[in-house]
Amino acid sequence: MGYLSIIIALGALILVHELGHLLAALKLGIPVERFSLGFGPKLISRRWRGVEFRLSLIPFGGYVLPKVKELDDFYSIPVGKRILFSLGGPAANFIIAYICLLAINIPLSDIRAGMFLAPLVQMIDMTAGMFISLGALFTHPMAMSGAVGMVTMGGEFVGGSVPRLLFFSAFLSINLGLFNLLPVPALDGGKILFAFLEKLSIRTRKLQLPVTVISVLFLIVLMGFTTVMDVVRILSDLSSPF
Repeated sequence: MGYLSIIIALGALILVHELGHLLAALKLGIPVERFSLGFGPKLISRRWRGVEFRLSLIPFGGYVLPKVKELDDFYSIPVGKRILFSLGGPAANFIIAYICLLAINIPLSDIRAGMFLAPLVQMIDMTAGMFISLGALFTHPMAMSGAVGMVTMGGEFVGGSVPRLLFFSAFLSINLGLFNLLPVPALDGGKILFAFLEKLSIRTRKLQLPVTVISVLFLIVLMGFTTVMDVVRILSDLSSPF
């Protein structure tokens, strides 16, 4: 039951992330062509209020596609709006993380101020820990874990406990928000970085597409590597007599 709850939570957090982008686009007046949960070929799709809502084959991630005919149409959107649009997804993840931690703290605190402050302190601690772990990955790449490892670790941690599910969901949500803020062109952080570079020199626009393609390929390889490492660790644990 714990493993299924983590899979559902992970899917819900990805959905929240993309909804954050969608709401940011609508608020900023950026027209949206497509909202996709997942990548690749579409499985099912429905159009509502001019937006195509799609469920795609590859479940890891999603995207919100602005309604533009050419790349120049996208660049015609003011840089500030593009930055806020990119921040919408990570912001939604941090908000959900706070709500999850708040739900844990409500029955544990009698002081109203402390009840609302405690989740912020916990988020800061978790974020700092993730930054430290991120740095360690460059020196210990074999310790990297992907979606399979997250589900395995989360299922074992959560069991049938609702507070533990909320805590791990907050952890996953902060993790997802931080990961997307990395300055990698295919991610939100990379898009924000290129938006700032564009303010310095418009010539950087020419670099965005080829660098993004390379970064997408890198992320695909990274996803495959972490999945293989997760499976190897699971098989190693199963074969171990202790």
